Order: sequence, then C-alpha cells, then structure tokens
Amino acid sequence: MLTRAHSSLVLVATLLSAGCASSGEPGGPSRSRNLITQDELMAVPHSTVYEAVRALRPRWLQARAGATFQSREPQTARVYIDGQLRGELGEMWSLLPTEVNEIRFMSASDATTRFGTNHIGGAIVITTRRR
Repeated sequence: MLTRAHSSLVLVATLLSAGCASSGEPGGPSRSRNLITQDELMAVPHSTVYEAVRALRPRWLQARAGATFQSREPQTARVYIDGQLRGELGEMWSLLPTEVNEIRFMSASDATTRFGTNHIGGAIVITTRRR
C-alpha cells in the first residue's frame, strides 16, 4: 500500500513539474500574440503578407461581432501601412513579407483610441522596411 501511494505521489509530482515547464526553446524568442516580427516572417515561406498572417496569427483575420450605424455585419480589422489607412484585409495580398519589419494587431479599443472610430474589428498595423 505504501508503494502504491509512493507511486501515485511520484506521478502527481511529475505531472505538476511538466505543467510548469516552458514550452519554448531555451534562449529562443518568445512569440507575442499581437506582434509578428521580421524574423517570424522570414522563418515561414509565404509569398504575401496575407498568407503569412493567416499561417502565423489566423485570429487576426476573423471578423468581430459588433454593430455600427452603417452595418450590423461582423467587422474585420482595418489595415494600416506605415501609419496610413489602406483599407481592408485584402490590402495585405499585394505586400511581400520581405518588405515588412513588423506587423502588429491592435484590439478594437486600442485602434479606436489611436485612429478614431470604425475599428470594431481592430487594426493590423504594418511597418515596412521603406519607412
């Protein structure tokens, strides 16, 4: 009986220590849910920024529920390139990953604070190497 209790205790301790372990590689870069770095873009071979975002952070492309005076339809994020509003998600199809320094997602509240109203879906802010 003591051996069984000891075995159970060892199993519980092992499971607890595994739950506390880091999921990343030692010394490796941490991955932010709201930022795609140039290193991440270069590590994944995609021909457009849209494809890279779809592979790395697919949630950024999902429509968010919310109603505006103009529409009751779910809204997608608005795209900004080098601080200028470019429009909808389709703008990322024409941009190459090699042209980008970073891509940042902003929540609806953060995007509204920075850019003004009509950001129910948030904002995807792209900083290019040209800047």
